[in-house]
Amino acid sequence: MNIDLALGLHVLGFLTARRGSPLTSETLADSFGTNPVVVRRVLGKLKEAGLVLSRRGAGGGSVLARDASEITLRDVYLAVAERPELLRRHPGEADGAAQVLAGYINRIYDEAEDALLARLQSVTIEQMDAEVRPEICAALARRGLDSAAPASQRAS
Repeated sequence: MNIDLALGLHVLGFLTARRGSPLTSETLADSFGTNPVVVRRVLGKLKEAGLVLSRRGAGGGSVLARDASEITLRDVYLAVAERPELLRRHPGEADGAAQVLAGYINRIYDEAEDALLARLQSVTIEQMDAEVRPEICAALARRGLDSAAPASQRAS
């Protein structure tokens, strides 16, 4: 798994907090500390999965395509994952002991993935936002930052 899940969750959390006001890839990138091209790549995956709507040009940006209560963390994972399996499987191509071990390890991996995906399915973006937004706002306030403004526009 790469950074796409964390970035996808960040994007959807930020869009949830904005309550329908579009955000540009530049603002989202600034808030995550990455390049807008990286954000646009993830936004493309989220759009393809029906999680965000994006509009180009002046006044454009991205918004949630559905209510945050209808989007689970698993939806985001499946939208951005390059491969649906979280753990690389033991190839099990050899005979004997290697094949037995491969079967054993792969069953454990399957169980671990099922547990993680079930947990991701049990949390919505709305729930995530409700839990983390107060902490984010408090952290920004302690640093003297306005949580609504991009980092490049905040008071230092």
